[in-house]
Amino acid sequence: MAVVTSDVLLLTQAGIKTEFNAAYVAANEQADWRQIASELPTTLPIQKYAWLGRAAVMRPFNDEVVQQGVREDSYQLADILYKGDLAIDRRTLEDDQYGLLMIRARDLAQEPVRHWNQLAFTGLLNGFSSVCYDGQYFFNNSHQEGGSPIQSNISNASLSDSALEAAATAMMSYTDDKAIPMHVMPDTLVVGPMLARRAWNLVAQDVVVESPGNSNYTTPYRNYFNGRYKLVVNPYITGYEWFLMDCSREIKPLVIQSRSDVPITLETDMDMPEARIKEQYNFTVRGRYAQGYGLWQLAYGSNAAA
Repeated sequence: MAVVTSDVLLLTQAGIKTEFNAAYVAANEQADWRQIASELPTTLPIQKYAWLGRAAVMRPFNDEVVQQGVREDSYQLADILYKGDLAIDRRTLEDDQYGLLMIRARDLAQEPVRHWNQLAFTGLLNGFSSVCYDGQYFFNNSHQEGGSPIQSNISNASLSDSALEAAATAMMSYTDDKAIPMHVMPDTLVVGPMLARRAWNLVAQDVVVESPGNSNYTTPYRNYFNGRYKLVVNPYITGYEWFLMDCSREIKPLVIQSRSDVPITLETDMDMPEARIKEQYNFTVRGRYAQGYGLWQLAYGSNAAA
């Protein structure tokens, strides 16, 4: 029995979707965004989050229990519909360019992963002007909630040994709404290409050689920061901004909200008569998601100019 053109096209359509799905899963498992952001699945177009303060503090018992309130802040994210389109000529399919089509399908599967990377790392840059759960900009010098003092997670200092020490000290000193230390332990330094070498010298060198003032001698000493922080260099950070973060927790400093009931999919019009008339088939990657912020205490940002 002869195989008609429509059967070949349907088989090709199934093969392209299979290649796309496999490539997307493989790329997403190793995605850069996972280093600084957590994925929060939801089935709602607008998801509300309640960042709760410490629920209770152990106190001496004196005849009756003292009721302790729970602080609750409202924070919500609305998903955004994103699409990426790829047009393929019908003649390309008919000319049996099957290997090329599979390569293009796998390449198309990289795009939503790349976009999540972009959202996460530009989310750090946008944190200087985007509001988080406490109503302040994510990076701000006046965070205050409950019984905590006014606390800052922002600087404009250039990346240096002293600036990195100041950031780490501030983060480890953060307290919650009941003025109890949050045990934040920074473990990740994020920079762009402009600071890649300077950051590497700060956190990946075993020995530092310093020339004090205008003296003619140098002093070598062990580098306190060597191996202390994971260094992440990302091209979406285009200037001299740098970020110290605690990415060890279940919810990382940044979040990406995704619709679990509307997963990333590849749609095509190959089975539509209109596509054959136009002599062109369209392949569309579709997803609904949004980037947001977790706890500001887990990130310290500097918008340094150099």
